[in-house]
Amino acid sequence: MQEFLKHKETLTKAARICLAKKLHFAAYRLPGKTGIDVIVQKDAELLALDDLTVKLPQRGFLVAPFSRKDNNTYLIKPDFIMRGFASHQQLEELEALPANPFPNINQFCPDDTRKDDYIALIRDTIGRINSGEFEKVVLSRVKTVNGNPGKLPEIFNALCDSYPNAFVYLLCVNGHCWTGASPEPFICSTGKELVTVSLAGTRPYSPENLEIGNWNNKELEEQDYVTLHIERVLSNYAVSEYAKTGPYVARAGNILHLRTDFTFTARSLGHRLPSLINDLHPTPAVCGMSTGKAMDFIMGAEKHNREYYTGFLGPVGLGELIQFYVNLRCLKVVDNRLVLYVGGGITHDSVAEEEWEETEIKSDTLLSVLSQIK
Repeated sequence: MQEFLKHKETLTKAARICLAKKLHFAAYRLPGKTGIDVIVQKDAELLALDDLTVKLPQRGFLVAPFSRKDNNTYLIKPDFIMRGFASHQQLEELEALPANPFPNINQFCPDDTRKDDYIALIRDTIGRINSGEFEKVVLSRVKTVNGNPGKLPEIFNALCDSYPNAFVYLLCVNGHCWTGASPEPFICSTGKELVTVSLAGTRPYSPENLEIGNWNNKELEEQDYVTLHIERVLSNYAVSEYAKTGPYVARAGNILHLRTDFTFTARSLGHRLPSLINDLHPTPAVCGMSTGKAMDFIMGAEKHNREYYTGFLGPVGLGELIQFYVNLRCLKVVDNRLVLYVGGGITHDSVAEEEWEETEIKSDTLLSVLSQIK
């Protein structure tokens, strides 16, 4: 344990150097693992990926936004790779790197979403669903709190300790810093197999809620929309032989979700994996059903830009082929404010007040950790 803590301290020091110099970097811990990896790019120019449908990058850390029309997809190149610890030589080399020049970082801090506004938007959305405009829409909101950007490594470490089964990350791209603990795999490779997940529906943890028979029709239907979307996309790619597990109740900290896992061979896709990723995202878990209409509505109805919230991110070509997770339970730093993003799926059975309370429960994933940081 002492050796582990010593190694963790070296990675914390590496993250501090990167943050001070505004280097492009990502620190991350995979679900169920203890080891933390840090990758750092030396030069100031990030690779923006205009088209993911043809070819995935070979190696690096991918950061994709909710809407690829409005925000760039970036790849952080792995010029430095630190797995489990940072050597003395690596730390010295990081210290010797010049700081990235970002004299005019364009950062805007969105206003907190007022409860009355959010509830009014939910009620309007339910009316549109009942009129047949779409079947489901995921509405997000923001909550801002005071925070010390210098404490980001401590926040990251606390998230790792609090949520061992989440994908936990801390990254900086173009001077913009994000951190989070996502419970939702987007698409991950394990050897010769690929796994994607349908995750939706939210309840606070309790022994009673562990029984799927105690969940209501609204929650089951909300998750089923995501399952149907994945099945349709797999069918479009002629992936007929897959293992389907679920729905079952999955725990993420003090929150429970309904989850279904899909496992299929990478060989069944051939060279079409990038195109499949493009067609899978955004799923109804973060956007709605049908996707196009829901996306158009969200872009007009939400007053904030989601940016990388409900996008996907993770390592590519570093160990496994891909380990991409949906960017949930996350925050970004704007000066001395921490901007938290949360959301919920709205269907015809939604109750506006209950949807607000669900987002409050989700925000506690981060708030409970932030309260520990002094």
